[in-house]
Amino acid sequence: MNLREFRIAHSILIEHYQFIEMHLEGIYAALSGKHFYIGLKDVERYNANKIIKMIQEQERNSDKRVISDSEYEDLKLVCLRRNYWTHNCYTNMVFDRKTGAPKNETDVRQLHHDMREAEKMREHLYQKNFKLMREMRDSII
Repeated sequence: MNLREFRIAHSILIEHYQFIEMHLEGIYAALSGKHFYIGLKDVERYNANKIIKMIQEQERNSDKRVISDSEYEDLKLVCLRRNYWTHNCYTNMVFDRKTGAPKNETDVRQLHHDMREAEKMREHLYQKNFKLMREMRDSII
Protein backbone atom coordinates (compact mmCIF):
# COMPACT_ATOMS: atom_id res chain seq x y z
CA MET A 1 0.00 0.00 0.00
CA ASN A 2 1.42 3.36 -0.96
CA LEU A 3 0.64 6.66 0.77
CA ARG A 4 -2.07 7.60 -1.74
CA GLU A 5 -3.83 4.26 -1.27
CA PHE A 6 -3.54 4.63 2.49
CA ARG A 7 -5.08 8.08 2.42
CA ILE A 8 -7.98 6.90 0.25
CA ALA A 9 -8.61 3.89 2.50
CA HIS A 10 -8.38 6.09 5.59
CA SER A 11 -10.86 8.54 4.08
CA ILE A 12 -13.33 5.74 3.32
CA LEU A 13 -12.97 4.50 6.89
CA ILE A 14 -13.72 7.97 8.27
CA GLU A 15 -16.77 8.12 5.98
CA HIS A 16 -18.08 4.90 7.55
CA TYR A 17 -17.56 6.34 11.03
CA GLN A 18 -19.43 9.52 10.13
CA PHE A 19 -22.39 7.53 8.83
CA ILE A 20 -22.36 5.37 11.98
CA GLU A 21 -22.64 8.54 14.05
CA MET A 22 -25.40 9.89 11.81
CA HIS A 23 -27.41 6.67 12.17
CA LEU A 24 -26.95 6.78 15.95
CA GLU A 25 -28.27 10.34 15.92
CA GLY A 26 -31.31 9.20 13.95
CA ILE A 27 -31.94 6.31 16.33
CA TYR A 28 -31.80 8.68 19.29
CA ALA A 29 -34.13 11.18 17.61
CA ALA A 30 -36.65 8.45 16.81
CA LEU A 31 -36.59 7.11 20.37
CA SER A 32 -36.70 10.52 22.03
CA GLY A 33 -40.44 10.97 21.56
CA LYS A 34 -39.78 14.50 20.40
CA HIS A 35 -40.23 15.95 16.96
CA PHE A 36 -37.52 14.24 14.93
CA TYR A 37 -35.71 17.49 14.14
CA ILE A 38 -35.64 18.48 17.82
CA GLY A 39 -34.27 15.04 18.71
CA LEU A 40 -31.49 15.51 16.16
CA LYS A 41 -30.69 18.95 17.56
CA ASP A 42 -30.37 17.37 21.03
CA VAL A 43 -27.41 15.26 19.92
CA GLU A 44 -25.79 17.27 17.14
CA ARG A 45 -22.83 18.38 19.27
CA TYR A 46 -22.09 15.06 20.95
CA ASN A 47 -19.69 12.32 19.98
CA ALA A 48 -20.77 8.76 19.27
CA ASN A 49 -20.03 7.52 22.80
CA LYS A 50 -22.28 10.16 24.36
CA ILE A 51 -25.03 9.47 21.82
CA ILE A 52 -24.84 5.75 22.62
CA LYS A 53 -25.40 6.53 26.31
CA MET A 54 -28.32 8.77 25.41
CA ILE A 55 -29.86 5.99 23.29
CA GLN A 56 -29.50 3.58 26.20
CA GLU A 57 -31.26 6.07 28.44
CA GLN A 58 -34.09 6.49 25.93
CA GLU A 59 -34.41 2.70 25.65
CA ARG A 60 -34.80 2.48 29.44
CA ASN A 61 -37.30 5.35 29.53
CA SER A 62 -39.42 4.05 26.65
CA ASP A 63 -39.01 0.36 27.52
CA LYS A 64 -38.18 -0.20 23.84
CA ARG A 65 -35.00 -2.06 23.01
CA VAL A 66 -33.40 -1.18 19.66
CA ILE A 67 -29.77 -2.16 20.22
CA SER A 68 -28.80 -5.38 22.00
CA ASP A 69 -26.08 -5.71 24.64
CA SER A 70 -23.77 -7.47 22.18
CA GLU A 71 -24.37 -4.74 19.60
CA TYR A 72 -23.46 -2.14 22.23
CA GLU A 73 -20.21 -4.02 22.87
CA ASP A 74 -19.48 -4.04 19.13
CA LEU A 75 -20.26 -0.32 18.97
CA LYS A 76 -17.83 0.40 21.80
CA LEU A 77 -15.07 -1.37 19.90
CA VAL A 78 -15.90 0.52 16.73
CA CYS A 79 -15.76 3.80 18.67
CA LEU A 80 -12.37 2.90 20.13
CA ARG A 81 -11.00 2.17 16.68
CA ARG A 82 -12.62 5.36 15.36
CA ASN A 83 -10.78 7.38 17.97
CA TYR A 84 -7.48 5.84 16.90
CA TRP A 85 -8.02 6.47 13.19
CA THR A 86 -9.29 10.02 13.64
CA HIS A 87 -6.92 11.23 16.35
CA ASN A 88 -3.77 9.10 16.46
CA CYS A 89 -2.95 7.10 13.37
CA TYR A 90 -0.74 9.66 11.66
CA THR A 91 1.24 10.33 14.83
CA ASN A 92 1.40 6.75 16.14
CA MET A 93 2.02 4.78 12.96
CA VAL A 94 5.43 4.41 11.39
CA PHE A 95 5.65 5.55 7.78
CA ASP A 96 8.38 4.68 5.29
CA ARG A 97 10.57 7.75 4.71
CA LYS A 98 11.08 6.98 1.02
CA THR A 99 7.54 6.08 -0.04
CA GLY A 100 5.47 7.75 2.65
CA ALA A 101 3.47 4.52 2.96
CA PRO A 102 2.72 2.75 6.24
CA LYS A 103 5.85 0.79 7.13
CA ASN A 104 4.23 -2.01 9.14
CA GLU A 105 2.03 -4.52 7.37
CA THR A 106 0.10 -5.03 10.61
CA ASP A 107 -1.10 -1.42 10.40
CA VAL A 108 -2.37 -2.02 6.88
CA ARG A 109 -4.14 -5.22 7.93
CA GLN A 110 -5.71 -3.40 10.88
CA LEU A 111 -6.91 -0.64 8.58
CA HIS A 112 -8.59 -3.16 6.28
CA HIS A 113 -10.10 -5.03 9.23
CA ASP A 114 -11.47 -1.83 10.74
CA MET A 115 -12.89 -0.81 7.37
CA ARG A 116 -14.82 -4.08 7.12
CA GLU A 117 -16.10 -3.78 10.70
CA ALA A 118 -17.12 -0.14 10.26
CA GLU A 119 -18.88 -0.88 6.99
CA LYS A 120 -20.84 -3.73 8.62
CA MET A 121 -21.81 -1.52 11.57
CA ARG A 122 -22.78 1.30 9.23
CA GLU A 123 -25.15 -0.98 7.31
CA HIS A 124 -26.49 -2.58 10.49
CA LEU A 125 -27.33 0.79 12.06
CA TYR A 126 -28.81 1.99 8.77
CA GLN A 127 -31.25 -0.92 8.86
CA LYS A 128 -32.19 -0.20 12.48
CA ASN A 129 -32.63 3.49 11.73
CA PHE A 130 -34.69 2.75 8.62
CA LYS A 131 -36.98 0.43 10.61
CA LEU A 132 -37.52 3.11 13.26
CA MET A 133 -38.28 5.73 10.60
CA ARG A 134 -40.83 3.40 9.02
CA GLU A 135 -42.44 2.79 12.44
CA MET A 136 -42.60 6.54 13.04
CA ARG A 137 -44.22 7.10 9.66
CA ASP A 138 -46.73 4.30 10.19
CA SER A 139 -47.72 5.62 13.61
CA ILE A 140 -48.56 9.01 12.07
CA ILE A 141 -50.59 7.64 9.17
